[in-house]
Amino acid sequence: MLKKSLLILCAVLCFFMISCGENSKKITKPGDETDDTADTSSDAENPDSDGTDTEPAEEDPDGGESQDDPNADPDENNEDPDESNDDPVKETTVVVEPSPDFDTKTDALIVTRAEFAEVFKKFADFHTVTGIITKVVTVEDICENAVCDDNDPMNDTQKAIKDYVMSVEGLRYLVLGGDIEDIPSRKVHDHFELPLGIADYTDDFYSDLYYADFSNWDLNGNGTYAEDEDSPILVANIAVGRISVSTVEEAELYFSKLVKHYTAFNTAHTTKSLLLTNIATELSGIKVNSGYYFETEGKTISQIPANYSIKKLYTKSTPFPGNGTAGYLDNDNEKAAIEEGMNLIVHSGHGATWLLTCEQGDDPDRDFSGTMAYELENDTLPFFLSCACEAGQFVKQDSAGEKLMNAPKGGAIVYLGNTTTGLGIAGGSQFIDEMMKNMFAFPYSVIGESYIFAHLSMPQSDTFNPPIQMVNINVPVVNKDSWTWTKKSIIMLGDPMTVFWRDPVEPFAAEINPEVEENEGIKTVSFHFTPDLEGAALRVFAGDKLYDIPYIMHETVKINLDSAVETITVGIKAEDSQYFFKEFEI
Repeated sequence: MLKKSLLILCAVLCFFMISCGENSKKITKPGDETDDTADTSSDAENPDSDGTDTEPAEEDPDGGESQDDPNADPDENNEDPDESNDDPVKETTVVVEPSPDFDTKTDALIVTRAEFAEVFKKFADFHTVTGIITKVVTVEDICENAVCDDNDPMNDTQKAIKDYVMSVEGLRYLVLGGDIEDIPSRKVHDHFELPLGIADYTDDFYSDLYYADFSNWDLNGNGTYAEDEDSPILVANIAVGRISVSTVEEAELYFSKLVKHYTAFNTAHTTKSLLLTNIATELSGIKVNSGYYFETEGKTISQIPANYSIKKLYTKSTPFPGNGTAGYLDNDNEKAAIEEGMNLIVHSGHGATWLLTCEQGDDPDRDFSGTMAYELENDTLPFFLSCACEAGQFVKQDSAGEKLMNAPKGGAIVYLGNTTTGLGIAGGSQFIDEMMKNMFAFPYSVIGESYIFAHLSMPQSDTFNPPIQMVNINVPVVNKDSWTWTKKSIIMLGDPMTVFWRDPVEPFAAEINPEVEENEGIKTVSFHFTPDLEGAALRVFAGDKLYDIPYIMHETVKINLDSAVETITVGIKAEDSQYFFKEFEI
């Protein structure tokens, strides 16, 4: 009997030693894989440690060092792979509560009219779920709580909008959702003169920078804005862009372009750029082609990465810039190049309200009209940066810039231009160069940040050495006059939150398939995180609530919604990919 009891005791002790040994497994919740046997003197806890294991080797009970028996059968004690002791990873379920960020933060604001509020709510939801919390406010709502007397320039709708925008804490981006008839711009007065009789202009024109620069533009209180004596600072505290649409259909069209740009950008076109130039001016009988500015060291071409292909179309002139790398500009070549698929287009030259690019004087072969821009059929929508005159204005009629943006089968995703006379190499080109520095500084960047950067960093003086034989003259082309004029006249048409893809990144490949259950007036929406979603940060907007859902492997995330909610908007931005965006009916 005693012998039998001893045998039982030995068996129990053996089992205990095996189950508590160093090879035993502990199941942990995903994301909490804490090893109870971990060395507590790790580098993280002991900054003086050099990472070298200084613990003595474990000894066996007989006093020798522990080691494997070289004569042991290699198959002995090995388990069949199909009978592994590893337990399957347990699925966890988490119910996510709404994020407080949507109630407390406003990164971007869309100001529009009541008739456009519903369509611009789509823009706001899109940006919110892809990382920029965006709200919509109507002019009607603003004016309900402010004086909007358009007969009084000191208390008009523009003043009320600017006051409201300045009151939004933490604001970074502003979208003016509509043409000037819906969202007014600020009329300003300015005078510009360059020495040597190069240029002398005086004009009253419209400026959307009024909303972005929080300084006082009517310091003397006479109702005339941005005069020299008013001393506006002329920097952009926020980025402002105008989505210049006149109908809900035009807004819907641009929204579809925007989503495609974020989620299905053609990576084959990422590193493709196009440079367009006209004759800038004439000095001593020599036609100065703007291509010479592009080719000058430190100027436009110097901002473009070496891995980019650069197609050059310069107006035919003598002398001709480019050292054999440029082709001749005409309407057919310009159209073909745009429709070939470009990520970036830079234009230094002339324009008019109805002409996107042109030569001074009547030259139909190089007058690329707004109608031609509207009829473009290009799958990839470029950032079109131009210093042309008036092609960005939005008062007399739909300008060439507006037609480019509203083209039904192509056009551009963002257009930078001027609402009045553009100064080309006397200011506009310098502003564009500064924008490009910022655009190419990051793998993907928000164009509004480049707009802000250019307003902060554009030089207040610059010179240019034109190609005049036997003469080496640095002609002054930017002074304080041209600096202030350029700042006021530049207009950005399009969404200032639009991403510029510097590097080729593929569209987001994973699928999102939410499951919906309804019970007692509550809709429960479930998302299951699969391995192909690793690194993703998912955002859901439902009703008026935002849900931030970080990726955790083998986790099912649920959100509980009121049964009245019929749609949810889902967005994802993962590293090294384009965005995911989709609206689901639930």
